[in-house]
Amino acid sequence: MNYSAIAVRYAKALFSLAKEKNALSKVKDDMAQIVSVCEQDEVFNRFLENPVLPFAKKNEIFDAIFKKQADKITLDFIHLVTQNRREAFLKQMALDFLNLYKLEKGIKTVHFSSVTKINDAVRKEIKNIIKNSFNAETELIETTDENLVGGFLIRIDDLQYDASVARQLETIKREIVK
Repeated sequence: MNYSAIAVRYAKALFSLAKEKNALSKVKDDMAQIVSVCEQDEVFNRFLENPVLPFAKKNEIFDAIFKKQADKITLDFIHLVTQNRREAFLKQMALDFLNLYKLEKGIKTVHFSSVTKINDAVRKEIKNIIKNSFNAETELIETTDENLVGGFLIRIDDLQYDASVARQLETIKREIVK
């Protein structure tokens, strides 16, 4: 079975339900929280992948972790996932849900890499350019990469613009070799 299809199916079902119940924003926040916990806590990931723990015990643990801040739709969804023994795919389900949310709201994720951190004026300018070019809101993910030497690298969906000094040096090197 295609395991990514499992996550997509569950994410689409949750997305439809949350949209129907007008809880899209709250469930999106819950899914972001789940992704955050999965990325920060290796013990939690091992817990998700543990096939020995009964689903009732897992649901108790999920309730202890998420019940105070999570929406009822999210908790019911997690209970269904554990009952169906699909909790190992929970992080991917949450990521797929977030992608559906971004698509629905017209949000573009922009990955921006440079040697140093950018200031607020540059950040604002990048968001304005993306908004005007793609007619979409922008989620800007900034990283610093000393290997770029200078300049920047920007990636939006499957588009990439490399204005780094490292890339320019590589181009010059290839031209000299020819």
